[in-house]
Amino acid sequence: MKLIDDTRVYIGRKVLHSKLKSLKRNIKVRNISEAKSVGIIYNATNAVSFEIIRDFTKILMQKKIEVSVLGYVDSKKLIDHYLYRKGFDFFTKNNLNWYNRPTSDTVDDFMKKPYDILINLSLEKYYPIQYVLALSPSSFKVGKYFKEPNYMDMMIDMEKEKKAMMDVREEITRNKKVDEQKMEIEKEVEEKVNIELQLSFLINQIMHYLTIIKSN
Repeated sequence: MKLIDDTRVYIGRKVLHSKLKSLKRNIKVRNISEAKSVGIIYNATNAVSFEIIRDFTKILMQKKIEVSVLGYVDSKKLIDHYLYRKGFDFFTKNNLNWYNRPTSDTVDDFMKKPYDILINLSLEKYYPIQYVLALSPSSFKVGKYFKEPNYMDMMIDMEKEKKAMMDVREEITRNKKVDEQKMEIEKEVEEKVNIELQLSFLINQIMHYLTIIKSN
């Protein structure tokens, strides 16, 4: 099984590297105030992420920015909660080929559009998301720092800003009302809080830098 998985990873990387050679892209630093279009891609496997992304999308739309959102669900079944969500598109494992390359028209349409800013809000590395991010012709790509592979123009190093994250965590947990009689689901609650913490912090940091950065 490990040999098969390793082969998939190897083939996936080779294919992506080959396609990157023919990618034509005009890299341009963008301030959020100048952006006309923003693409957002994220890991939609946990439903708590959707609520945060939805609120973030509303903020961008209030700035008269055209926003497109693509979520990847690391499962073969799309969560019912995501059906018919206006302005949101999703793809699942059913939309991947044998080495995990996205094969749906929805993903192709998102990947081909040259957004002024493409924001990667995935907290972990997923090949399907990395594939879309890498081959997008968008002018300015931002997201969480990953040592490799790296397909972004601006990255937020979450590890270096842990203290600031902990301050955000205190605020989130202070506002969470968890019934003490439901401690058997404490692990699930903790997982959701961690996702909410990291995603909220990442969005805040991205917006901060996109506000103060100077366009070229």
